Amino acid sequence: MKRALILLALIGLFVGTARADIVQGRVVDSETKEPLPDASVTFTQYSDYGYSMHSMKADSLGAFTFSADGKGTIEASMLGYYSKRKNVLAFSNSRKDTINVGDIELKMSPQMLKMVQVKGHARRFTVKGDTIVFHPEAFHLQEGARLDELIRKLPGVEVDDEGKMSWNGKPIRLTMDGESMMGGDDLIKQLPAEAVENIKAYNKASEFSERTKKDDGTQDMVLDLTIKPGFLDRWYGDVMAGYQTPEYYESQLSMNRLSKTDPVMVFADANNVDKRHRRYMNGGMSTWSNGFGKEDGVSAGYQHKWQRKEGTQEMKSHYSLSGGVAHDDQRNTNGSMTDNFFPNTAATHIDTESYHRRHQMHPTFNADMRWAIDSLNTVSLNATVDHNNHSSHSRETTEQTEATSPSVPYIAILSQHTASRNEGHNTRLGSKAGWEHYIKDGSLGASFGLNYSDDKDESWTNRTVTSYQQSIASSVLSQYATTPSTTFSIDAEAHHARWLTKKWMMQAQYSFRYNRNRSDCDFLTDGEADAANSYRNRYSNHSHSIRLAQTINLTPVQLMPTVNADWRRESLDYQRGALDTATVRHAFIVTPSLRATWKVTKTIGFELNYNYYTYKPDLLQTIGYRDLTNPLFITEGNPNLKDRHMHDASLNYNMVLARSQTSISATVGHQYSDREHQTALSYNPSTAVYTSRTENVRGTRSWSFRLNVDQALGEQFRLENDLRLGTSRQYGYLTQVVADLPSIGESINRLSTFNSKDRLKISYDHNWLKASVFANIKADRLRYSASPEQNTTQWNNDFGLEAEATWGNFVFASSLGEYTSRGYTAQSMNRDRLLWDGSVTWKILKNKARLKFEFQDILNNMDGLWCQQLAYQRTTSWTDIRHHYVGISFTYHLDAKKKD
Repeated sequence: MKRALILLALIGLFVGTARADIVQGRVVDSETKEPLPDASVTFTQYSDYGYSMHSMKADSLGAFTFSADGKGTIEASMLGYYSKRKNVLAFSNSRKDTINVGDIELKMSPQMLKMVQVKGHARRFTVKGDTIVFHPEAFHLQEGARLDELIRKLPGVEVDDEGKMSWNGKPIRLTMDGESMMGGDDLIKQLPAEAVENIKAYNKASEFSERTKKDDGTQDMVLDLTIKPGFLDRWYGDVMAGYQTPEYYESQLSMNRLSKTDPVMVFADANNVDKRHRRYMNGGMSTWSNGFGKEDGVSAGYQHKWQRKEGTQEMKSHYSLSGGVAHDDQRNTNGSMTDNFFPNTAATHIDTESYHRRHQMHPTFNADMRWAIDSLNTVSLNATVDHNNHSSHSRETTEQTEATSPSVPYIAILSQHTASRNEGHNTRLGSKAGWEHYIKDGSLGASFGLNYSDDKDESWTNRTVTSYQQSIASSVLSQYATTPSTTFSIDAEAHHARWLTKKWMMQAQYSFRYNRNRSDCDFLTDGEADAANSYRNRYSNHSHSIRLAQTINLTPVQLMPTVNADWRRESLDYQRGALDTATVRHAFIVTPSLRATWKVTKTIGFELNYNYYTYKPDLLQTIGYRDLTNPLFITEGNPNLKDRHMHDASLNYNMVLARSQTSISATVGHQYSDREHQTALSYNPSTAVYTSRTENVRGTRSWSFRLNVDQALGEQFRLENDLRLGTSRQYGYLTQVVADLPSIGESINRLSTFNSKDRLKISYDHNWLKASVFANIKADRLRYSASPEQNTTQWNNDFGLEAEATWGNFVFASSLGEYTSRGYTAQSMNRDRLLWDGSVTWKILKNKARLKFEFQDILNNMDGLWCQQLAYQRTTSWTDIRHHYVGISFTYHLDAKKKD
């Protein structure tokens, strides 16, 4: 009997052992989802005979592994966190079966949370490998703050007035979990900052790098958002309405459904404050000035994303549809004062004042698809339709005076009044298909695209020339022109890339392009056919290009040499008046470049870039045509115009120091070009007519230096400084009188410049007060060899104070700055301006809405003056701008609270 019992026990033991499972899991932080190394994990095994316990520490990735048979309990704990239990049932028939209990999320205790929050003020970011991780909790933000307020505070990140982002001087785009976001950069104004767990800045690897597990050197800097649980698959957006004195309005609806699978974008706006918005699937564009434009527009987009797994490869696919329509009316009034210099003498002076108004209706539609057929093949399709109906009218008055020497006063020559009207349309149709196939250690693929455009414009112009000299006759001209044109192009390419060794990748690409353009102009003057200004233009171009690129990984150095060989054939058949010419131009252009990087450490590195370019003039510029459309300003071609070549080199240095919370970047650049293309003017004093022609001049040289420092000074202070220095030597032709044209080479004017610009800002951010002092100093030293009377040093400086204070539900903001300009010939430009803006914001409706009172240019000191100096010309311009107003706006944010 004893033997039977022992045998049964052995059989039971054997069976129990055979049924043992492998239980594995991971211990992570419930908020950050980061692993918790060295967390304590205890497994309690229950049986009919009692229980047994086994304890261990999680590894560096927070992972743990146990053997289990039957029922058990896993308990994970760590200092500063609440412990958590998880039940396990293991009843399989194979000892190789694995049960994955997933992530055991530990919630931080209040005491630990306080410690992290206090520490967060001093640690704005941490460094993990090549990734900079920004911690939102370290930045002081008001309740209900949007994501854009957070991003503008990130060290090294700059956001310009149009919303374009850069990090350490490099363009950067917004992603979510490594994928592009519907709404793009516009979403940062809608998404609440509290929805973001962390923000990572890194160079996103290309799909080729991800597939081959080797770095191909592709540069794609991103700010990658990690969204907290409960904030996905929700609508975010703003509804805004505003009024500005005396009769201006602005309204906007901007909404996005934040989702990893089905994002949606809806946008609508109406304003007459000269703002123009365009919204697309993965971003958009917003431009505005202080003019008097009007826009009404709507747009919408939908995207569906899906993915499946084949082996270890995740196959991501999507399709998207978007479209919109915008109606724009723009109007502005501007003027200029232009001095054209003669060699060693006085100049002509031209005063111009113009009024422009333009109307357009602009519908667009886009469809896009990316389909991962399997783990090796991906197909992409894209189609775009863009149509624009437009009309415009303008008035321009020009007064021209002349002096023959510096000691002789200017005398009036003539004036011209021009009134014109234009109507037209343009339609763009585009499509592109691509295929990508991955092989071992490489890929190959091809793409094919078709594009077609159809344009037509009609214009009516009346010119009245009034002469104040007996030698010049007054005249009245009535002009009409119709200019239809069509363009058709085909693009095709095939490429192959492969890692030949573990450290050497070779890429080859062949491209073909064919382009055909037909443009005509039927011109009438005073109701009669004008052969001198009517033309027929037939242009075609086809090219073959071969590009060879390499990536050589010599850790820590990476070399990426590239050479592109381009063979082109261009043909032009051009008829204009007595000119009837047909020409063919063949060109073989080789373009080499080199990019090299050296990673000294994970957060310190150098980057060297060199590029060589060849610029060929437009084929039409190289024939002897004359455009007499404006009888007082004639444009002509130059058959002797030659190619231009340029060398461009730069050395970049980037350093991020987590210990001192400092970001530093520096760049040194050099450019050299030969046979620069510059405009040469000639003037006929007997007719007061200018002739413009493009000429080659001596090459230019320039050096540039940039140093950017962003550093935390303790917990509340921050220092930002951007220093830029540059020097250049350029050449141009002084304006020539007709009799001097044979000696045009003697009128070369060398312009030597030294430019310096420093932008310094020290900010304070703590609790209810945010304040900063700033100083921007800009100096441009200009020296001319042939016209020293133009020598000057122009200063444009501004300094001031910005502050924002919160008191209960009210936010008070003010900006006060002193702007100074010196060194301009026009005395109206040498001025001091004190500019003061302010606002009061009232947070209402449980912090979901904002009522804002805005006071812009309180002291009424803004103007629209600017100046430009060239080797042959000096221009001071002005534009009528809208300023000195009071505004009120109401903005409602969709509920930013996360789901339970």
